[in-house]
Amino acid sequence: MKYKQETKKAKKIIGYEKGNSTADALQFPIFELPTNLLYEIISRLPLKTIFSCRCVCRTFLKLIKDPYFAKTHLDGALSTSTTVIVKENQISSPYFRPYMLELDFTPKKSSLSSDHHLFHQHMISRKSGGVAPRDVKCCFVTGDATLISSCNGLLCLYSPSLKNPTYCICNPVTGECMTLAHPAPFTLDSIYLNHSGFGFCPKTKQYKVIRFMSSGSTSRAEALVHTLGTRSWRYIGESPRPKSQGAFDCFLDGKLHLVTASHKISDIVYSFDLETEKFEPVPMPAHFTPEYHRKVSWISVGVISGCLCLCYTFNDAYFEVFTMAEYGIRESWNKNFSIDLKYYCGLLVEDFQKPIKFLNNGELLFLSRFNNLVSYSPNKRAFRDIKSLGNGRAEVIAHVSTFVSLKSHVFERGIKYQMIKLKSPMPVQNVL
Repeated sequence: MKYKQETKKAKKIIGYEKGNSTADALQFPIFELPTNLLYEIISRLPLKTIFSCRCVCRTFLKLIKDPYFAKTHLDGALSTSTTVIVKENQISSPYFRPYMLELDFTPKKSSLSSDHHLFHQHMISRKSGGVAPRDVKCCFVTGDATLISSCNGLLCLYSPSLKNPTYCICNPVTGECMTLAHPAPFTLDSIYLNHSGFGFCPKTKQYKVIRFMSSGSTSRAEALVHTLGTRSWRYIGESPRPKSQGAFDCFLDGKLHLVTASHKISDIVYSFDLETEKFEPVPMPAHFTPEYHRKVSWISVGVISGCLCLCYTFNDAYFEVFTMAEYGIRESWNKNFSIDLKYYCGLLVEDFQKPIKFLNNGELLFLSRFNNLVSYSPNKRAFRDIKSLGNGRAEVIAHVSTFVSLKSHVFERGIKYQMIKLKSPMPVQNVL
């Protein structure tokens, strides 16, 4: 019923008149507009409406599959997306069960004083609204799949294994899915660390996955890189040893960022340039002295409003957020906001160890220890419950829903990978 309503809505938007057939699609009033303007209009529609537009006529189907439309939609989505990917722990299910959760749309320059309806306290249930999640059979059928990260609408995930992890890249919107070649251990006693990264190099137009491993006999770490469209992983040498759960939404200007296990102040945060494939230390704020660092129990690095940010808990009493206004300049670190953990009853330090993303209005989205999706408004200095994700361990990562095609980046190069078309796009739920 909802699908029919969306299709009817889509027909109304494009000026569909009763009696027009697919063959008469070009007579729709909207097709009289310049092509570039038509791309702009459709790219601004809600995701569900765009899905429905594909079923209106062949002309629309062809238009939405056009790489130029994917680029137009991506450019807008990067600045307005309020979507996250959720994976709930389903012990009884052998399948990977993610779904997209769309929060209410918030314009990038909106004022907090005018968007008090951004999130309602009421949390929508699967039975009462939204689209119920379904089994999504990726290239590996297992409930152990772990979310790595998302970049430009492409989702990276893997099935964990100390010796032979399986990586998968998919676009939940287009339904394209592919497995990567298995990374071979560099030495017989090498083990893979629990950290991976996925990003896009704007200069080379390449997507890359980075994987870290360590030798059992030393404390060193090494890195492997896989470029989508190639047949193997490449060993790129020694690397900083990453700290598990130390980064979120950490892709910025062609670089991935990670928190290391080092106790040396100058080595706490590193960047990985996807073009040069080199690691570089990121300067820490001036107040990060050895004495200060000893009182910091947990650190994470992310991105807010196009700037690198540092989040950490100090003395188990404060949650601090600093942003680097000018990338790479130590003096440009500024305090964004601070949360007094003692002031907010019921919240513990571990509640702040799973930040997900900063929303367009500056609110921080994170996952609490009770599997509640929560946001914090620095301006209002208030928390808001978004949605309960039920029992068991849940995973949530930032995501931008796009029509970027794996085929255009990989398969056109002649590399034959297994591609599985999902029966339907990844289920979407709305928080009204």
